[in-house]
Parts: sequence; C-alpha cells; structure tokens
Amino acid sequence: MAALIGLAALAALPLAADAQRPPPPPLPDIPATPVMSGATYPDCRYDYRRRSEPFDKAEATNRCIARLDAYHAEVLAPFRLRMIEHQEQISALYEAQVMNDFDYTQEQADGFFAAITQEHEDSNPDGRHMATAREIEARYQEDRAFLQERFCRYSGTCADYQRTAETAERDRADGTEQRARREEDGGRNNCNTERAGGGLLGGILGGVLGDAAGIGAVGGFVAGQFAGVLVAEIACQLDPEEQERMAEATETVTAQEEVGATAEWTSPTRADVSGSSTVTALTSQPNGASCMDVTDVVIVSGEETRISKRMCRGPGEARYTLAA
Repeated sequence: MAALIGLAALAALPLAADAQRPPPPPLPDIPATPVMSGATYPDCRYDYRRRSEPFDKAEATNRCIARLDAYHAEVLAPFRLRMIEHQEQISALYEAQVMNDFDYTQEQADGFFAAITQEHEDSNPDGRHMATAREIEARYQEDRAFLQERFCRYSGTCADYQRTAETAERDRADGTEQRARREEDGGRNNCNTERAGGGLLGGILGGVLGDAAGIGAVGGFVAGQFAGVLVAEIACQLDPEEQERMAEATETVTAQEEVGATAEWTSPTRADVSGSSTVTALTSQPNGASCMDVTDVVIVSGEETRISKRMCRGPGEARYTLAA
C-alpha cells in the first residue's frame, strides 16, 4: 500500500512543475506594413494638347516627363526600398526574438512564423501590398513612352523617328492636321505653322549630320532641352537644298577645329538666300571629348537670322554632332 502511495506522488510531480511554470511572454509586434507616399501621381499626360504650336507641344511633353521622372524617383523607387527593408526587418525579428526563445510555446512560435511568412509574401513585388505600386509603375512606363513619342513628333529632334498607324491615330486624337503644305510649296517649311515640328530637321540633320540630333534616349528629353530646336528656327526658312548647304558648311568648320573658322554658302535655288557657319569657341573635356560653339547665319531677302548651337565629339569619335 505504501508503495502505491509513493508511485502516485511521483506521477504528480510533472503536474506540479507545470503548475509552477510562469506563463509565456507575449509575442513581439510585427512592424506595420509600409504605405506609399500620399503624393499624387502627376496627371499631365495630355497637357500638351492645350498648346497650339508644335514647339510648345513638345515643351509641354518635356515638362510632364520631368514631373513623372521626379515622382518615380521620389515616391515609387523609395517605396520599393522600404518594402525590402520591411521584409528584412520581420525576418530578423523572428530569428532574433522568437525562433530560439523557449519561453514561448511551440504553438506561439509556429503561429508567429506563419504570420511573418505571410507578411513577407504579401510584400514581394507580386504581393498584395505592392498592388498599387505595380499599377502606378505600369502607368508611369506607358505615359512616359507615349510622351517620348509625342516629343519626337512635335520637336522634330529625334533622327530615327518614323510615323506609324499608331502615331497617326494619336495625331488625330490631338487634333493635329497632317501638314501637307511642305509638298505644296516645293518642300519649304513654314516657320509660323511648323515651328520645330513634324520632322522639320529632316534635311539638315537627317541627311548630312546623320544622328546629330539623336536625343531620343529616355534621359535625353529632360537633359537635352531641345538640342535641335534652335537650328530649326533657321532651317524652317530654307528649302531642302539650302538646308543641305547649311549642313555642309557646319561640317566644314567643325572639321577645321579652329576658332574663327568660317564657311559660307549660297542657295542653289534662290538668289536672295545665303548664309554661313562660324566656330566661336572650342573646348576640351577631361574625358577626351571636344565641343565647339558654332554660329549659323542665314540671310533671306536681306533679313538676317543668327543662332548658336553646340557641336560635340566624344572620345574616339570621328565627327561632331549636335549636343545640348
């Protein structure tokens, strides 16, 4: 009988130990999920339609691109970084405070692990916490591509720009007339109606200088500041043959690489049209690039137009091209 009593007392010891064990501590709080900045996405995609002249339309698209890029840099990109930091933080929280802390019950540890795993998945690029950011990113990419094409359409400074059925439809949506006047007047551009628009630089830049005005890369729209538009102020007064003579003059003086170098030209079609190109400054860059300022002069019926442009040549390049 005494032996049975002894066994019963021994069996009761674990129950007594459990009764004396302190309750497990509360689990740590999972950090709050980051939220995007309240900054409003720039709704400027169609601002250019309020402008009438091609040059002004191009300028408006450029301003909108700058606003979109600023939003991307200041809102979207930092939000993605904060979400990555959030994932790292919650993983470290489990490993440092819960995983090897045996004061927590197994049920607590398993539940906390499941919660942070779900939070981690929801914070992935394809997770639900990133849904708004994904939508805005897609909108940004589409808006920027659209505005880039419209900039090329209205500025005339993208050497490889080509019209397509899609861009023609955009022209119709913009209410932009297809400017056939160029063919009607023998190919001469009209400075009042075609200021820097619709392939205005095709003769001078596309024919002789090749890719001189090729600022079509994404970053070039803001930094370039309409590198070819200044030349367009002169080119729109000229026939294609005169544009070619003007471009040849520029080619001649840049090849000389000397301040004061001047090349004159006369129109092969009009007796009252002539011009010249003169190198007014020459500089070298630390990286081996060279740049020069060239002043173009055009005289039409006794009226002189003078404009300056910058031509640059990168290290190892053979020719100077139009720069910002």
